[in-house]
Amino acid sequence: MTISYAGEVPNGSSFGCFWRILCKWRGSVYKLVWRELLAYLTLYYTINLIYRFALTEDQQRIFEKVRQYFGAQSESIPMSFVLGFYVSLVVKRWWEQYKLLPWPDTLALFISAGIPGADETGRLMRRNIVRYAILAYVITLQRVSLRVKRRFPTWQHVVDSGLMLESERKVFEKMDGKSPMSKYWMPLVWATNIINRARKEGLITSDHIVQTLLVELSDIRRRLGALIGYDTVCVPLVYTQVVTLALYTYFVAALMGRQLVPPASGSTSKYEPDVYFPLFTALQFCFYVGWLKVAEVLINPFGEDDDDIELNWLIDRHIKAAYMIVDEMHEEHPELLKDQYWEEVVPKDLPYTVASEHYRRHEPACSADHYKVKAEDAVYANVQAPRKSHDETYADYESVDTPLVERRKNWFQRQISRMGSVRSASTAYSSGGLFGRNRHNSVVYSSPEAGQPAGPPPPHHKMSLYERLVGRKSGRGQKSNGSAIPITLRNRPRIPTPDVTKEVMDRENRIAMGMQNMGVIMAHQGYQNEVPVLGALVLSPIQELDSGSVNNTLHAGQPGTTALAQAVLSPGITPMLAATPVVSPVTLSPLGVSQLTLVNGSAPSTPRPDRTTPPIPRATVTEIPSDRDSEHSGTGTPPEFSRKPNGSKRGEVYV
Repeated sequence: MTISYAGEVPNGSSFGCFWRILCKWRGSVYKLVWRELLAYLTLYYTINLIYRFALTEDQQRIFEKVRQYFGAQSESIPMSFVLGFYVSLVVKRWWEQYKLLPWPDTLALFISAGIPGADETGRLMRRNIVRYAILAYVITLQRVSLRVKRRFPTWQHVVDSGLMLESERKVFEKMDGKSPMSKYWMPLVWATNIINRARKEGLITSDHIVQTLLVELSDIRRRLGALIGYDTVCVPLVYTQVVTLALYTYFVAALMGRQLVPPASGSTSKYEPDVYFPLFTALQFCFYVGWLKVAEVLINPFGEDDDDIELNWLIDRHIKAAYMIVDEMHEEHPELLKDQYWEEVVPKDLPYTVASEHYRRHEPACSADHYKVKAEDAVYANVQAPRKSHDETYADYESVDTPLVERRKNWFQRQISRMGSVRSASTAYSSGGLFGRNRHNSVVYSSPEAGQPAGPPPPHHKMSLYERLVGRKSGRGQKSNGSAIPITLRNRPRIPTPDVTKEVMDRENRIAMGMQNMGVIMAHQGYQNEVPVLGALVLSPIQELDSGSVNNTLHAGQPGTTALAQAVLSPGITPMLAATPVVSPVTLSPLGVSQLTLVNGSAPSTPRPDRTTPPIPRATVTEIPSDRDSEHSGTGTPPEFSRKPNGSKRGEVYV
């Protein structure tokens, strides 16, 4: 078993902490290198005695030249570099192989919980599943470990230990006759079949439990297969040979180059003291050879060295622990009693002994806990306090399928170009109506074409990307369903703001009632049978100017009126309007939704003219009253005839 000495060095700050472990012999560097060191010193003294007593003066001078040459050239071998990489690789493999050793405790816990019951069938299944897992463990280690092989040299020895039955041994021998490959996985196959049988018989009540058990068995198989892979695929042989040859070549050269002998008479070499024991050469030999011995010991962690893993003890421990979990402790637990902290729920403090009182600690502070941010540095640098607006009640987003160039167009032009498709009523109406939305904070819609004064952002604040994305307000496209009146907007889901919910709901009711009144008016005037509906047109607010301005009203014959008619009507109808224009004025409020219809040349209340006479098309804009005219919507009287002048100037559209 690996030599454990952690208990002897609990306090590394004490003086000479590692001195006590230097005196250990089992697994020590002295036990590993003393034979090689003794052989090396024997060769060293043999050469030294030959120089002193067997060579003549001329031969001694030649020997001194050879010694100087070997001493100068031996340092060219990079021993630290070669040994360092090799030993680190071997230590890494050693630790990985130890972590691959499977422990059956988790599988036993899952089996004990997944196959309940105290009947004999359930007990047989639980015990056999864990026994098969440990049998696969033993068969694998029998191939990779010399210690386990000496304990279980044949199948009969495995049967005698109780890990395998006689019938199972016959199955293994029969399968060995078919193929000589390793069959460590056969017991795992048997365990899998037992789990499937338990599921079919109802002992396992869930497929999830079956999956959990099979995953755990698969992990055991993966680990055992990896152990065989590490055993059959070693560190490349050439790497091991290079390191070994480099080490022994270095010290063979040191046998000649590190000889401490008196110079011969007449020699020109510098004087060196006559030392009989090569102390530093012996220390260097212990360090380098001990370094190589570490790799030699750890390259096979399942051997017979002092630091190799004690697999036989692990086998004994695993079989006892597994049987104890699935059988002895199955469905057993101590009596359920109240703990001593039952009343206070969470203990305020746990007891400490006198010897452990100085270990009491509070929660450690993190690196930024005591850092104080200055008040002037805690002010937001890129966020401006938003202005509260009652018109912006709900969240509003730009449609992701709207092109960037299209979003930058005039809002009124985009509504005309999307004839037959009204912007999403849910998002448009939820933000305060179709025309009452505040656009002053939007970079996209604050432009002269949209009827809003364009101005640069405040010089002291640069709009961030977050404000450009979140601050943009627009609706989503919604295609018309062909009805003259858009779908009611009250049925669309929305997220109300508590402080303005009542105001928004009142606005919803007024606009919805206005839409119903418009339908009553159109039905009363005969529009339903004689007027073909072109589509729903949504108009943006028209900025009110002075009464003397020509821009206050669109007149017939002007380019703006013609462009509006061409954009509203289809290409086939526009030339007819250009040939025979009929102008019908209507006054628009700042907040209104108009219904555009195409009627014949005669008035809606007059009978339909003769079929042979070509009809004269005319475009009429019918108004839905705004909030300020909502008091007339409940009377049934058309708003254009009952509206009282309120002194406000309103834009007029003539088509």
